[in-house]
Amino acid sequence: MSEGFTPPPAQHDQLPNLRIAVVASAWMVLVVLSVLGIRWWQHKSMPSTRAATAARMGESEIADVNQRPFALDNEAPRLRAEQGTRLEHYGWVDRDAGVIHMPIEQAMEQVLAEEGRKP
Repeated sequence: MSEGFTPPPAQHDQLPNLRIAVVASAWMVLVVLSVLGIRWWQHKSMPSTRAATAARMGESEIADVNQRPFALDNEAPRLRAEQGTRLEHYGWVDRDAGVIHMPIEQAMEQVLAEEGRKP
């Protein structure tokens, strides 16, 4: 610092009231403008018509939210029983074409016998 300059003493008893008022007012104007801008954007982005009720309301869906609890789901045991019955019995695949299905054990034995490798 230069030798001839003495800074003024600090005035602790006076606050810059005008500066505080200007900053507070500017802050309030910014907040109000932000709120008004958000409200305008919400109003502008809202759809013009209301959404209708889903066509498939009440039906089971495969999704995280609408999935039935596994404890209440009895489809897997029933499906496994149907598949087991199909593997163990005769039945029609296509009656018009004359295609049938046969028990899996008998079908495997027949395939092995046709190849000449009967165990």
